[in-house]
Amino acid sequence: MNWFKKKAVDDERIVNLKNSIYKEAYILIMLICSVSAVIKTWFLPDRGSVLTEMLVILGGSLYFSIRSVAMGIYSDEVEVHDQRNKMSFSRRTAISGLAIGLILALILGIRSAVVYGDGSSQTAWKYFLSVFLFSLIFYIPLFAGTMTAIHHFANRVSRKISQNDQLDS
Repeated sequence: MNWFKKKAVDDERIVNLKNSIYKEAYILIMLICSVSAVIKTWFLPDRGSVLTEMLVILGGSLYFSIRSVAMGIYSDEVEVHDQRNKMSFSRRTAISGLAIGLILALILGIRSAVVYGDGSSQTAWKYFLSVFLFSLIFYIPLFAGTMTAIHHFANRVSRKISQNDQLDS
């Protein structure tokens, strides 16, 4: 039994510095995996070689997202963001989805032009435009819609959890 043991009090400054280091490490790992995945996709014909990087990126992102929603932190972060910035978090999320779709369409269009263009600029432009336009039509609604829907539902669930925690206290 631990009745007579003193509870260790953590220094808040140290805890915040550790959390900052963990955040930097997480960003560094995601950046390294992203660069590795892009390089492997560009230079290697086998798509399976990117599986490990994608699992790390998606697994870490999903864990972080689910954990922050489950703790009720997500809605608090959105609230703080909306108070400090001119652009709302919802609008930022939709614009991020549009940007990701546009960047992905550009990457796929350029890659198709380089790989299948046969050295002729007319053929390369044809491949670029056809892949780019199809990718725009497909990926922009996919990413913008999915990211907006996920944000909406995550914010709603997180808000309910945060309110329940306040009522229980």
